Amino acid sequence: MRITGNIGGRGHIEVCWTLVLLYAVFVLFGIVNIYSATYSVDSPQWFDLGNYAGKQILYAGVGVIIITVVMLLDVNSYEKWAWILYVLAMILLMGLPIFGHEVKGNKAWYKLGFFSLQPSEIAKVATALALSAYLARYKVSMKKLSHLIIAVCIIALPMILTGIQDTGSGMVFLSFFIVLYMAGASGVYYAVGISVALTFITDVFIQHYQLSHWWVFALVGALGLVVCVYRLFKKKKIWGILCYVAIVLIMYSIIHFYVWNGVFKEYQRQRILTSLKLVEDNKGVGFNTYQSEIAIGSGGLWGKGFLDGSQTKGNFVPEQHTDFIFSTLGEEWGYVGTSLTVILFSVFLCMIVWLAFRQRTYFARYYALCVFSVFLFHFMINIAMTIGLMPVIGIPMPFFSYGGSSLWSFTVLLFILITLDAHRKDFLPEINIGARR
Repeated sequence: MRITGNIGGRGHIEVCWTLVLLYAVFVLFGIVNIYSATYSVDSPQWFDLGNYAGKQILYAGVGVIIITVVMLLDVNSYEKWAWILYVLAMILLMGLPIFGHEVKGNKAWYKLGFFSLQPSEIAKVATALALSAYLARYKVSMKKLSHLIIAVCIIALPMILTGIQDTGSGMVFLSFFIVLYMAGASGVYYAVGISVALTFITDVFIQHYQLSHWWVFALVGALGLVVCVYRLFKKKKIWGILCYVAIVLIMYSIIHFYVWNGVFKEYQRQRILTSLKLVEDNKGVGFNTYQSEIAIGSGGLWGKGFLDGSQTKGNFVPEQHTDFIFSTLGEEWGYVGTSLTVILFSVFLCMIVWLAFRQRTYFARYYALCVFSVFLFHFMINIAMTIGLMPVIGIPMPFFSYGGSSLWSFTVLLFILITLDAHRKDFLPEINIGARR
């Protein structure tokens, strides 16, 4: 990272107050909804640490301290210490099977007195910094396969270590692959990835309806043959198409004969079948989603009002203060409230992209894209879970869902970006605006 003589100087600070304001709105509105989702007439106080809203207020207060520390640190330290933080995060993840505290079958937390620390949240920040630091290195290019493999390994290591204990949290790291594409990785890899995902969904239908897997081989082979004939007619090479067809069929074979029955647990298979509407299990694994859909739908246009949600007050939706906080928002604030939330968060995401493309250094730009990808993944998947478009995989809604670890990690992710942006004029330009490596 090339900088001016005013190293880490404070003379050109330009804080993006729009992002700071949106952050404050989201956190405050999240506390309001957590209070409503867990309201008890026996403990109605907002600041009672015996209820979830009181704890979230405490976590938000600690968040202010974290913001202060993040913004006062030398702006150069984030790239400088990225790898050390990454290694520490990996050590914490590797220690979970031995020292982790088990919650609902997952050893994804360390128990620290009254507080539980989730290392996967630290790993998200560490991976964003480490990946950005690597992509920002001189002569690193995603056009080179060796460089791409290293970048993929940086993402894959925490994804695997986290996924061993918590599949949903592990899937969050998939969001970083968006950054690799923005850094110049070939779209062919993503075409293969999308094909594998579609192949997996196809296999779910095939296994559910007990159809022959040879239909997939026949269909993919026939399509590949048609494309090859067309390219030969145009006097173009067909080796790429043949390799693509081979990769898709190999991945399908792995999915069909191993992944579905060998990797996924029974409850995970049922969640996938339920989300694809192949199985109706409103009293089993589909209970949470079913109750969430009822709560959101019952809110109507304007909602039932604060503390007046019957589904929320009746505790029909499990985990409503964490993964299903959006159902409280939908029931009590209605279509207007949910739409306004989606619009504001969309503005929030657009602001992050805008910040990304006005950065002067590769590290700051790639870090901003990492932040954008993580927030986009969390927001979209969480809402998709609550309205039945995705299986329930335990992805919290940024700033809204209850939890100290998640709130702090989102806070650190965002305010490192705000700090880097505030000091962007302290750096000599490494990139031309709009250029892509």
